[in-house]
Amino acid sequence: MANPKTSTIPLVSDDETNVIRIEDLRKSFGDHEVLRGVNANVKTGEVVCVIGPSGSGKSTLLRCINGLESITSGNIWLGGFNLSDEKVDLNEVRKHVGMVFQHFNLFPNMTVAENITLAPTQVKKYSQDRARTEALELLRRVGLEEKADARPASLSGGQKQRVAIARALAMNPEIMLFDEATSALDPEMVGEVLGVIRSLADEGMTMVLVTHEMGFAREVADRVAFIDAGVIQEYGPPEQIFSNPTSDRLKDFLSKVL
Repeated sequence: MANPKTSTIPLVSDDETNVIRIEDLRKSFGDHEVLRGVNANVKTGEVVCVIGPSGSGKSTLLRCINGLESITSGNIWLGGFNLSDEKVDLNEVRKHVGMVFQHFNLFPNMTVAENITLAPTQVKKYSQDRARTEALELLRRVGLEEKADARPASLSGGQKQRVAIARALAMNPEIMLFDEATSALDPEMVGEVLGVIRSLADEGMTMVLVTHEMGFAREVADRVAFIDAGVIQEYGPPEQIFSNPTSDRLKDFLSKVL
C-alpha cells in the first residue's frame, strides 16, 4: 500500500478493486450528527448513485469524500490514502477527484475556455496552448466546442452545467462526484446533462452521483445506495433497490418518488 503520509498519485492501493472505501464514517455539525456510521465501497470503473430524502446526508457524504468537509470519525480511503490522516495532503489528492455541484460556479468574467483552463494552468502548470487544446477537446465531448469564447451569461443552464463537467474533467480525475447536477435545471435541459454523464459511464469513469433522477439511476448505476437519517439503509444493484426493496423505509421513499 502507498504510504498515506505522502501524496504519491495516481490513487493506488493493495485493494485494486475498490478505489473508494468508507468505514464507519461519522460527521457532526455541532450537536447534530448528519452521518451516523456510513460503510460503503466503490470499485474502479463503477457508477454508484446515492438516493434518499432531503436532509439524509447525501451531499455531506460527497463533500467528505472530496475532503471539503472534515471527518468527525471513521475513515475514507481514496486508493491508498486515508483522508482522516492529518498528514495526507488533501489538496494533492483532490486533484484526482472531480466534483460537479448543483450550481455551476463558473467565473462570469471569464470565457468558457478560460474557466476550463484555469485549474490546469494554475495547478498542473500546463502551458496556455496545451490547456486550451485540451479544453476544446473537452468542449467537443460535451457538445459545446462552438461556445469556447462565449461568456457564461450567454449560456443556458444545461450548457453551463456541461461546461462545469468539462472543467472538472480538465484535471484528468480518476473519480467524478456529482451533487444533484441536474436539480437546478429546467426539465428540458436535464437530458443534455444526463447524456454527458451517461457517456462518461460508458467510458468507464468511476463516479458517485447524488441524484433525484430515479430513472437515470436505474439505467446507469452499477449499484445504488439509499441513505436515510445518515445511514446507508440499502446498497445494491438497481434492480434490487427499485424492484425488490427490503426495508419499509425504502419502500415508502420509492412510493413517493416513482
